[in-house]
Amino acid sequence: MKYLYKLVLLIMIAIISGTLMYMVTPVSWSEGKYTAEIVFKIDNNTYRALVPFYIGKSSEEIHYTEVIDGNKLSVAVNISSLKTLAPGTILYVRAKFLDNNKTILPGIANIKCDIVLPDGRTYEYYASSVDSDTGIYTFKIQPYVKAREAGFVFGSAIVLFAGASVLHYVVTGLYSTIALVILGVIGSKDPFQYYMSNIVLIFIAGSGLELIIKENGLDERVARLLLRLSRSPYTLIISSTFLVSFLSMWTSNTAATYVMLPLILVILNKVGLTDMKYSSILLVSLAVAASVGGTATLIGTPPNIIAAGFLNDLIYGGMEYIDFTRWLYIGFPAWAIGYGIAVILAILYAKLVAGHEFDRIRDALGKVKTSEARKWSKRELLAMANILFLIGLWMTGRIHGLSTGLASVIGLLAFFATRALDVQRHWKRLAWDLMVLFGAGLTLGKALMATGWANYILSQLSGIRELGYIALFIIAFTAYIVGTFISSHTSASAFVAPLTIPLGMLLATSLGLPVETGAAVATIAAVVSLNNAVALPISSPPSAIVYATGRVRMRDLVLYGFLYGLIANTLIVTLLIPYWIHMLTP
Repeated sequence: MKYLYKLVLLIMIAIISGTLMYMVTPVSWSEGKYTAEIVFKIDNNTYRALVPFYIGKSSEEIHYTEVIDGNKLSVAVNISSLKTLAPGTILYVRAKFLDNNKTILPGIANIKCDIVLPDGRTYEYYASSVDSDTGIYTFKIQPYVKAREAGFVFGSAIVLFAGASVLHYVVTGLYSTIALVILGVIGSKDPFQYYMSNIVLIFIAGSGLELIIKENGLDERVARLLLRLSRSPYTLIISSTFLVSFLSMWTSNTAATYVMLPLILVILNKVGLTDMKYSSILLVSLAVAASVGGTATLIGTPPNIIAAGFLNDLIYGGMEYIDFTRWLYIGFPAWAIGYGIAVILAILYAKLVAGHEFDRIRDALGKVKTSEARKWSKRELLAMANILFLIGLWMTGRIHGLSTGLASVIGLLAFFATRALDVQRHWKRLAWDLMVLFGAGLTLGKALMATGWANYILSQLSGIRELGYIALFIIAFTAYIVGTFISSHTSASAFVAPLTIPLGMLLATSLGLPVETGAAVATIAAVVSLNNAVALPISSPPSAIVYATGRVRMRDLVLYGFLYGLIANTLIVTLLIPYWIHMLTP
């Protein structure tokens, strides 16, 4: 009965949240006479050109030229025909500015297009691109069609995702897709098309990679290596955090923590360190390293996959622009900075809080005997060959031309064909539940973009354009707060990405960047910050796992976790934004 009460309460809050989102979202556009008002600034003077046009059956392509400021300035406007209003339909407005019949470029931040509806409502849009050769500015305008219905689903899904401890995210994911179909936001012909996208297949293959490491004893080799490396308080922190972080790049951070935690506890028990402050700090640093390790690769943590999926499908037109290799270029530097900060902070914190215990720890570790290295078995060699084969396929996609999704399927086929994994025992243990989360998140994100709901968010936050790069810090730390206090990283990323994409597009206009680059940089900054949220047991699985041992002091988790999050996010965003802009500009 207690679960039933929680479920009913959660559903009621979700309905209220969805209803509020429905009420504040603009109603759908209708057929009729509209006006496009082109507003632009030149030499601190503001000029306007009004262009009437129709949406509906009588719609025709408009070619319009208006002379402004005597015979000096003129603007040529082209508006595409839009005969039907449906989710996904686009209205294109193109403008060209001339001074004495010579093309001029006022600057993308100095131009906007206001669309005035038949009932007098006005919506503001900024140019999505400019062709420097022709001088044509393009406004890609998404009409509001079923935006209120999409807003209801999004508003309710946010609450349900946040309440994943009561209602599993698989149920929430399926609900969101079915609700979109019932409300007419997406068609019923193929509503689950994103459930087996390339991004989803990558993570399923990644879960197979995790199984092959555990089932073939490769994790034990890592554990024995740790024993040989750990001979002082410093080397124990460095070796254990590095190994768990490296494992987290190729398996989930949860699995990496479960692999390393028993060994750390065995070491602590052997040397009699379980009741010391140092042991608490060591376990906290283990959780932080496991979380940050997932940032390095595309398969390292679900938020990476979700972000890449949203960007590829919604921003890069379905092109697999952010693939395994490109994410490695994006995420590995963030991991290097984050891991470096985690280790330095752990050592300094341990020295400050538990420095008086170091001599005893050093003596105890020196007495631990390690087993001799054994030869690799045929099974281990086979497992390693399969791992290298899959990673090789992912990293050489630009050479062999296969999509990462197809490469993932080939890798999985090799796993089972070579019997490195057993079909009967392991097939059902692949990450099929996350397939629903990813697919549902991509479907919902597509609906929010196609209905114009994302434009509504832009209109409400248009002032963020004035903040420039500072806005990226606000986006990053907002995601960090959400991941720390409100929701798990996986659930949070499903509703963070649909918000950061339009925000990034808006920022791009003020920063002079392509809209694709702005959306990608804002989203990745948010996801990386989300991965760094570890300060509470509810923040991430590794934090919950180490805290559940009973050997972690809450003050260490909170203080060390928050210090790490603040320092790491600040440095990563500051140092990597220019690099990410370079890497993410098509």
